[in-house]
Amino acid sequence: MDKYQFIFDKITDSIFLCDSDYSINESNHAADIVYGQGEKLVGQKCFEILRSYNHPCLDCPLADTLKSGAIIPLVKYDERFGEFFEERTYPVLKTDGQIESFIITCRNVTKSREIEEKSAQLKKLSALGQISSGVAHDFNNVLTVVLGRIQLLKKQIMDPLILNSLDMIEKSALDGASKVRKIQEFSRPKEGRLDEVIELNKLLHEVLEITRPKWDIAAKVKGILIEPILDLEKDLYIYGDSSDLRNAFTNIIFNAVDAMPEGGVLSIKTYSRNSQVAIEFKDTGIGMTEEVRDKIFDPFFSTKGVLGTGLGMSEVWGIIKRHSGQIIINSQVGKGTTIRLLLTLAQKPLAKSTLQKNNQIVPCNIMVVDDEEYILEIMKELLTELGHTVTTYSSALMALDNIKKNHYDIVLTDLGMPDMNGLDMAAQIKSLNPKTLVVMMSGWGLNLDEKNTHNIIDYIINKPFSVEKIIYIISESAAKIKHLSEK
Repeated sequence: MDKYQFIFDKITDSIFLCDSDYSINESNHAADIVYGQGEKLVGQKCFEILRSYNHPCLDCPLADTLKSGAIIPLVKYDERFGEFFEERTYPVLKTDGQIESFIITCRNVTKSREIEEKSAQLKKLSALGQISSGVAHDFNNVLTVVLGRIQLLKKQIMDPLILNSLDMIEKSALDGASKVRKIQEFSRPKEGRLDEVIELNKLLHEVLEITRPKWDIAAKVKGILIEPILDLEKDLYIYGDSSDLRNAFTNIIFNAVDAMPEGGVLSIKTYSRNSQVAIEFKDTGIGMTEEVRDKIFDPFFSTKGVLGTGLGMSEVWGIIKRHSGQIIINSQVGKGTTIRLLLTLAQKPLAKSTLQKNNQIVPCNIMVVDDEEYILEIMKELLTELGHTVTTYSSALMALDNIKKNHYDIVLTDLGMPDMNGLDMAAQIKSLNPKTLVVMMSGWGLNLDEKNTHNIIDYIINKPFSVEKIIYIISESAAKIKHLSEK
């Protein structure tokens, strides 16, 4: 043993040489450091050292190793160290097959387990991402039809009650589209500025109406009164995702109502300062201790017991951070809570009449290619109504044959089609006539920064899209065609 002692002690795994009665005859330096705090372990029982037991381990891998003839590892969590260790036993047998002694090796496998678990998790997330992306694509096609029909109906109906109902259906469909977009972002996370310009006060009035069953109806059933007071600065606009912000504001209001079990006042105030907009939610409820305030954004932290999931405020935090905003909380026990959100101020958008004046419709010869017949119907109805000549195809190959024989100013094509990829079709269209504008309709969340898209695609419309979006893109395309023809 002396000859190999140097090597024995240099091995970083803990090694024990044991008799058949579990007594340790020899241990290396690593074992002495980890389990003996630097003292030699010779003479002690292995089960005392490894498990702090006073009897042999019931799950000792030695018996399974002898029975199977294979070295069977055993992974155990050691509470003394807060880490995982893999134990292996190597029996040394006499000539008659009886056990003479055995060797135990112990290796810390905490890091390797973490890496394996992370790898497995990434594989699961990747698979889930692919599945969810496909589901999102299909839902986007369905929502495209729903939104298209709603927006066409709104142009034909004058009854204010029916229009109000259509507005609510449209808003719900748009919120559904936002949720689908988040599924896509799960598989392909995106960073970047949120460019939707939102009329803040209108959004807050909508949220107050959505939450009315909580602060009005449910409160009255309990025999309490909660009074909302609005102090909103006029003409405030912010950049963001209206569905996300609606969700964040709703969570804050729900928490404020829950914090006023005896009733009270919920004040909502907005004002601008420099390049930011402040939104304040102030309640007269029970307030929070410093400890609760420090944990309020922690996932699964809740003061509501079984009635709460602990996800509401952590979701608010995520939404506001995604909007590059800030959250400031002031709260005192018995004196209520104020939550102040700071978001980026946006310029008021141009009025629709101005947009229509600047984007007058120039009649174009347009082809629409999509493998979904109901999307073709909506696009043809909408574009024909705008004064364009429209040809539709559900087959990319048939559409290309037609393009070789006829001139089209604009081609709107789906991305995912069974007989040809939309990108391949766009490339062929550009090779036939570089002046033909290609608008890609995608349910996959495509963008112009994607590789190999900027040279063959002029515009992208992600499904589901609004009538206004179609009008804008086609108007832009028509104006571009007119400009090129005048050169």
